[in-house]
Amino acid sequence: MTRPAPAAGLTSRAIPTPTNAVRRDRRGATIVLIVVLSTFLIGLVAFAVDVSWMYVVRSQTQSAVDAGAIAAGLSLREYPEDVEQARLYAEHFVQLNAVGRQAVVPTDAITVETGTWLESSSDFRPGGADPKSVRVVADAANEPLAFGGIFNRTTFRVDREAVAVGGGTPMDIIMTLDLSGSMGSQGRIEALRAAAPTFVDVILGVSDDDRIGVMGYGALLGSYDPIARGHDGTIYTSGPLSGDENANEWVGVLEAELTYDLAGLRDSVLTTRVLVANKYNGWTPVGGALRDSVHYLTASGRMGVGHYVVLMSDGRANKPNNNGPGFALEMADYAAANDVTVYTISLGNGADEALMEQIAARTEGEHFIASGSAGELSSRLTAAFREVAESIKRTRLVR
Repeated sequence: MTRPAPAAGLTSRAIPTPTNAVRRDRRGATIVLIVVLSTFLIGLVAFAVDVSWMYVVRSQTQSAVDAGAIAAGLSLREYPEDVEQARLYAEHFVQLNAVGRQAVVPTDAITVETGTWLESSSDFRPGGADPKSVRVVADAANEPLAFGGIFNRTTFRVDREAVAVGGGTPMDIIMTLDLSGSMGSQGRIEALRAAAPTFVDVILGVSDDDRIGVMGYGALLGSYDPIARGHDGTIYTSGPLSGDENANEWVGVLEAELTYDLAGLRDSVLTTRVLVANKYNGWTPVGGALRDSVHYLTASGRMGVGHYVVLMSDGRANKPNNNGPGFALEMADYAAANDVTVYTISLGNGADEALMEQIAARTEGEHFIASGSAGELSSRLTAAFREVAESIKRTRLVR
């Protein structure tokens, strides 16, 4: 077959095709681009691998110093005069934790100091004749980098610090106890009388200048007269901390001011003479009790010490009528704003455990439950008070 001739006035033109040289140039440029991109990607991967490893070593070192500080703090709590033993415990527990490729932090890379933790300024002050806090620093040095040579760096170092307070920090604590009408049923008031002294005993065993007071609830302002009843307590009125006038009518009764005489408090106030069900009015104004306890701590508590409320309830926040639980949570926020930590205990099967859990959570405290049959309440409430005391006085990390 012959190609048809072009139409008149038109000329044929050959379609150009790339030469071998042009094709080779394009292939060469692509190879260069691939090499450049591959080098860049390899560098990114190498950087990511080494940075990830640095974070791993950082985390491992922090865990090691945390363990060392806690161990040393516990040692100081048990043997406050033996600073050298606390130091050895710190080093031992740091070295029990694998750190980096060297696995064990050398002894000469661990620094242990005892001293005092200043709550007001969140600062550690080394030294002192009666140290209650420990600072542990570990230095993980000369850790190898897998690809650091690409960036002209072959090793790195990480140093981390932890400070633990050994439970000996002075504290002001208010035991806020439910003495409503429902406490007279199912062995609840008997459980409280048996268990509350345990809290004081635990604090007393590890006390270092601690004070404890007792606030009972709940009384309707103007309807309960301690003097007329022959009682020793004092009506406590914080003032109108809320716009709810009904809430302000319900007040706590200060059965015992903050005192250093913990044994005397245990033997005189936490007894059948004072702990009486339906002692004031019969209702359960949890919010009013918490408000007055926090207010008393802020007004009468010491500066620079821990402030705590141990709030026990066997029922539901039923006063004020319009918003008992809401007002209780409002007062939990009031506690948090004043740096008061609230530990809560729900007693019996009718307690509002959800509310008590929320109150504790809003103040960074803890909630404990003591429920069961009448025969079980005393032992379970005793265990709860013991756990609260041990939690408050535990050796804890503060930095």
